[in-house]
Amino acid sequence: MHVMKRNPARHPAGYTLVEVLIIVAILGIAAAIIVPNMLAAGTLGVQAAARIIIADILFAQNDAIAQQRNRRVVFDVANESYALTDEAGAILSVNWKNGTANNYTVDFVNDQRFQGVVIVSANFGGMTPERLEFDALGGPLSGGTVEIEFQNTRYRITVAAFTGRVTVQQL
Repeated sequence: MHVMKRNPARHPAGYTLVEVLIIVAILGIAAAIIVPNMLAAGTLGVQAAARIIIADILFAQNDAIAQQRNRRVVFDVANESYALTDEAGAILSVNWKNGTANNYTVDFVNDQRFQGVVIVSANFGGMTPERLEFDALGGPLSGGTVEIEFQNTRYRITVAAFTGRVTVQQL
C-alpha cells in the first residue's frame, strides 16, 4: 500500500494575496462607514450627558434607600443644569477623591464635557421646579422624562412611575 503525502512546497498553508486584499478592502469599507459616526464629537458628548444623567438618577435612588430619606434630582431647564438634593431642597454635598467637598450639581453650560448639549425638557408630573423624587424605599413619587439634544441628535431618558426603571432612547 502506497500512501501519498502532500508536498509542502506545492501547497503551502496560508492565505493567498487575493484573499488578503479582499479582507483589507472589506475592513476599509467598514471603517469608512462606521468610524465617522463613532467619532462625531457632539454625538459622543450627548451620549456622555445621557449616561451622566442616568448615573445620577440611579445614585439619587440608591442614596434614598441607603439614607432612608427622600432624594431629588431637580432640573433647571432654563439654565441647562440639575442638582441632587435632599427632601428639604438642600443640595447634596459629595466628597471627591482629592478630599474636597462639592455640591452635587451638573451644569451643561460650564462643563467642558458637554459643550453644545442642551436640556430640552424635563417633565415629572408638572412640579415646579421639575424634579424627580425618590422615597425612602427608592420608589419614584412620579415617573417622567428628560430630553437632551446636540444639533440633530436627541435622547429621551424615561423613569418608570412605579418601578423607577430608567431607560434611554434616541429620538
